[in-house]
Amino acid sequence: MRHHGFLMGGLPEFNLGANLQPTPSPGAVANLQPTPSHTTQLKTPSKVRTVFPETWLWTNKSTGSDGHVTISTTVPDTITSWVASAFAVNKVSGLGIASTSAKIEAFKPFFVSLNLPYSVVRGEQVVLQANVFNYLTSDTDVLVTLEKNDDFRSIIVASDGTTSYVSQTQTDNIHVKAGEAKSVYFPIVPAELGQISLTVKAQSVMAADAVKRQLLVEPEGVPKEYNTPILLNLNKGDLMGPTVNNLDKLLRMPTGCGEQTMLGLAPDVFVANYLTSTHQLSSDIEEKAINYMEKGYQRELTFQHKDGSFSAFGDRDKSGSMWLSAFVIKTFHQAKKHIFIDDKTLVRTIEWMLTKQKSDGSFPEPGRVIHKDMQGGSASGPGLTAFVLIALEENNDLKGNIQEKLQNAAMKARSYLEQQISTITDDYALAIASYALALSRSSDAATVFTKLNSDAIVKDGMKHWHKAQTTTSSHHHYWSPPHKQSNPIDIEMSSYALLVYAHNKAFADGLSVMKWLTTQRNSNGGFASTQDTVLALQSLSEFAAMVYSNNFDLQVSVTAGNFTKQFQVNPTNALILQVAELSSIPTEVTIDATGHGMALVEVSVFFNVEQEISEPTFEVTVTLETDTLNSMKVKTCTRWLLTGASGMAVQEIGIPTGFDADVESIGQVAGLKKIEQENRKVIIYFDEITTTPLCVTMESIRTGLVAKTQPSAVRVYDYYQPDNQVTKFYQSHVLKNSSVCDVCPDCGGCP
Repeated sequence: MRHHGFLMGGLPEFNLGANLQPTPSPGAVANLQPTPSHTTQLKTPSKVRTVFPETWLWTNKSTGSDGHVTISTTVPDTITSWVASAFAVNKVSGLGIASTSAKIEAFKPFFVSLNLPYSVVRGEQVVLQANVFNYLTSDTDVLVTLEKNDDFRSIIVASDGTTSYVSQTQTDNIHVKAGEAKSVYFPIVPAELGQISLTVKAQSVMAADAVKRQLLVEPEGVPKEYNTPILLNLNKGDLMGPTVNNLDKLLRMPTGCGEQTMLGLAPDVFVANYLTSTHQLSSDIEEKAINYMEKGYQRELTFQHKDGSFSAFGDRDKSGSMWLSAFVIKTFHQAKKHIFIDDKTLVRTIEWMLTKQKSDGSFPEPGRVIHKDMQGGSASGPGLTAFVLIALEENNDLKGNIQEKLQNAAMKARSYLEQQISTITDDYALAIASYALALSRSSDAATVFTKLNSDAIVKDGMKHWHKAQTTTSSHHHYWSPPHKQSNPIDIEMSSYALLVYAHNKAFADGLSVMKWLTTQRNSNGGFASTQDTVLALQSLSEFAAMVYSNNFDLQVSVTAGNFTKQFQVNPTNALILQVAELSSIPTEVTIDATGHGMALVEVSVFFNVEQEISEPTFEVTVTLETDTLNSMKVKTCTRWLLTGASGMAVQEIGIPTGFDADVESIGQVAGLKKIEQENRKVIIYFDEITTTPLCVTMESIRTGLVAKTQPSAVRVYDYYQPDNQVTKFYQSHVLKNSSVCDVCPDCGGCP
């Protein structure tokens, strides 16, 4: 039996070998009605093209002994050339790769395409560029139509220069020579938020085509949200549904460094373990989880050093990180139940870690301090050693020469922690040590956990732990969230405590901690940052597996003003996230539940703001050094306002609609570790930001036709303390005051 993998990727559109540079129609005028003499002769499009994927196929098929396989599928609507490559694996002959590739041309001799930005902001005026390609043998007159849609208004420029906004069909008549292309421009202003539909037709007497595309319209300001989870406890049920449904978006943060990449692996492991233990792991969910795990595993390997260690930015860092290396081997070992993990990778990392262990049994941090609470301000201490001990204990079943070395190192680390018990005053280190000593079967485990319990906060039937953080005060606005998510450190501490309860099978004692953790989730089932998400999901999944019962049936009624919705929760739909969207924001939401079982109801509120809720902990200044219609250069300078320095910091620079950033223009900046681009923003990672201003200069070039451009946001935050952040807006004065005719002189009606 041979297994084949097929990949089909689209080549750049319009690479079909003619004069394909769209040229504007100098005499084009936007009309509201088609020219009558054309309408009786025009062809009608046979279909509206709507499917435009960047990659078409990535699929596995098994063949018989003859080695043949047939794949039946529908070619997408993109006018392009698709290239198919294939490889096969066989138990005897191994891996085989096709020496040649196959090519499929999806082509029409007459077609229209629509150039769109990724998104626009409400209030901006965007010019849609429709390109008509004529590969027929004759020149032809073409009627190009933008169909009316209540989601947007057409911008009509009169001969006297006045502008009106109407909900009507726009048309334009152009002449396109054989083998050439021509562009038509339709200025619009979106009237609704979200995805709006745009349909453009090109009709001639010889051929016709139509395309339908979606354009995302975003609100002004920066997005915020708060989530209020309510645990309905009418006995036992299932709590992991939101997480199962959102494995790919647990955090609303970038995940570009070595530690954040683990978010694509660790939660999937815990969820898969939970569903396996509760006999709920369906083939669909398993396939989804394994896909994420395999991608996370492969990507994480790119952050490994030659000596076997891991660090946040791989070879860009001078040394591997003890903390991240321990986190990686801990997660990799747990993933072995579901995907292939090379034991050699684990052994290399563990051997590096063991060479760093001190004679007293502690583990230092030779790398950069990323997670300050974990690694300790002096890059050493019981917290980090406890974390390493947990990772070693979870890998104690490795075979070969490493086993004895690992066990001896774990024993020394345990002895070190036992000697430090009386000196540990930090609840965070105490929480990690409690779980580490419980895993290593220390006789002092109960003593340490009792000490930790004495500092617990118990309120409203819930229990958690809190560590005071150095942050600034918060503003209170009328729109401020009534429910504030706790610090990531509080979630981590409480998660370690719940892991101890799960390890000791203390259901009654741990229930109050589980209740508190469920109230801290975001709307996707994740938490505030990476580590708290991973630990909370691990503790909740292990504890929830203890209390799970498939005998539950709840009827949940949600009322908000005139809105009423009934939900049924039972074993057949427990892992399905049921959602109802309220058309208007109510002042009160009432939730009633009857039946028996346990379920989680969440009220999530999403909104945009133009000012921060919290006082800034960073100072950011934004200056436009160059400001023209077609280019701009923005300079941001950031400094830390509190004592010392921030933790790992992330700066997100928003790009105005219709512009693309030239990331190469940023150049060398002290402490800059990585740059990513995501939709309409550039994400920059720094080791830290100090009290000395750190400046970044970046150029952007116009690629789309947009007028009345709205402000763009520059956001800086501490990745592990997201409350430590600031957002500033910048706006091009030239673009703010621009008109459609400024950015598109060839648009209809423009002088």
